[in-house]
Amino acid sequence: MGMEIEHVPITLDKKRVERIAIETIRVLKSRFERIPSDQDIPRNMPFHMAFLRAFYGKININNEDEALKFLTLSSWFHGLSTTLGQSYFENIAHILSDGEKKSFSGYTIKESVKIAIGNIITDLKNGKEKPNPVREINILRDALEKEGPESEGLNFTADVYIEDRDSVIMIELKSVRPNSGEMRGEKQKILYGLAYLMQLKKNKTVKFYLGFPFDPTEDRRNPCGYNKERFSKSLVEFTKFFSNDEFLIASELWDFLSGQPKTMCQLLKIINSIARPDFEEKFETINTFSFIREDRLYTEDAIDRKLFDEYLSILRQWHLYSEIELAMTVYKIATGSIPLNRAKKKQFERLIHTSMFRGAQYNHQRKEKIFELAGG
Repeated sequence: MGMEIEHVPITLDKKRVERIAIETIRVLKSRFERIPSDQDIPRNMPFHMAFLRAFYGKININNEDEALKFLTLSSWFHGLSTTLGQSYFENIAHILSDGEKKSFSGYTIKESVKIAIGNIITDLKNGKEKPNPVREINILRDALEKEGPESEGLNFTADVYIEDRDSVIMIELKSVRPNSGEMRGEKQKILYGLAYLMQLKKNKTVKFYLGFPFDPTEDRRNPCGYNKERFSKSLVEFTKFFSNDEFLIASELWDFLSGQPKTMCQLLKIINSIARPDFEEKFETINTFSFIREDRLYTEDAIDRKLFDEYLSILRQWHLYSEIELAMTVYKIATGSIPLNRAKKKQFERLIHTSMFRGAQYNHQRKEKIFELAGG
């Protein structure tokens, strides 16, 4: 995994790369804050423990204390998976595509469209028809042209909504193991979404995809690879309702969002550069301006050069390009190269005590205010 990804150059523009890096740091910091300690290990989980004993040999557990730690860490890892699925993938998709999340509710749609969607779903469910997005779009288009009453449509959400002068693209990001029986409902929501946006944006091409961030059926030595046929067959009833043209997976999804090849491998390379065992130590090093000698401010000796070089090295490794520019600005102000009046010095002396991250949230204000002081 490492070798393949390491050889992929990062060609995404620096502003996007930095935003991806900041989002990665946010997730890592938030999960470190929630990592369980010995005090967090539950004292009584009788039903879980009773079942888990049967698996001691299979999962290399020898006693009840180890079993409790296993259950605690399993819960923590589940939280990480939830964070990735509910916010990280979505935020990265928005960064890459300049899209946003959009929900649609309370809208009306023609009864003829509802009937058409019901017929499409029934035919797919019964195996009378195979999924065919071109055929289904034509059915929806014909139904939209019919006169008749309207009623409220089915609520739906596009995790990624992208619109330009010619088209509307919607993507619903899914876990790679959707619940059994979920596919019928997903297809129905997508058909309602297509119909409503076709009604709303009559002169634009409208597409609605399911998006899967990676392919769990792929060999782990090829992390950015995928096989749509194999993946779709691994999901219950997926092929009954969706064709390969209706979903994007792994590098196909990320390349589509960015418009650039090898985007998924670039994302993994960015994550790998930050998510290392020394993450917490490096985070603490860069979270404040630790290189400033406060008692020597506005003199040439105001900076500890060794700490400053270490600080810059981590920023480069973590792709925090604007923070490198900020550190250089702080260097110039602290050493007197950029002179400040008395009021601005007081403000600067307060700002250098603020953190890059407040908890797990990036502090944009610190950077903006220091650049303002420097006249940039």
